[in-house]
Amino acid sequence: MFCSFRRLCLAAIWGLGLASSSFASEKAGFTAERDDVIPPLDIFKTMASDLEPEGWITFQTLDNKQIINFAPIMSLRCRLKEIKYSIDSKDLDKSFPIPDCDPEYPFRVEAQSIHKPYVMEFPSGTVQALAVQLTWDDGSTSNTVYYEPCRAVGAAPCAYPLGSNE
Repeated sequence: MFCSFRRLCLAAIWGLGLASSSFASEKAGFTAERDDVIPPLDIFKTMASDLEPEGWITFQTLDNKQIINFAPIMSLRCRLKEIKYSIDSKDLDKSFPIPDCDPEYPFRVEAQSIHKPYVMEFPSGTVQALAVQLTWDDGSTSNTVYYEPCRAVGAAPCAYPLGSNE
């Protein structure tokens, strides 16, 4: 509950910052589109940290398929450079491109952008664990976080954190 409240506060602060910066631009006579409307990287890192225990990814079982979904971290894409991951290892040997950022709506995730390739399908019970690491737009990286499917996972998406390399 505290994490949700914290995220709500961060979003409100970010919104107020955008409103005041937009107002300041209009007062100064600027009408051009601003490049600096994307919130600071620290806000994205805090959001990633808050989301980590709930899962940057989710596992789901549908129609005898194991589905791994990276959609939970797609809302951070405006400050992400890369998402590295590995299946049943700690190698971080795979990655995928980050969808384009819409600076006007930096946290919005379009429905069509959360589908393939951000959703992977395997035969049911194939993947036992997944390692994930985020690379931010400044080149810094997050801890590597490890997840496994929730016990008795079914149609409801979830992930069980195994820890990180802190």
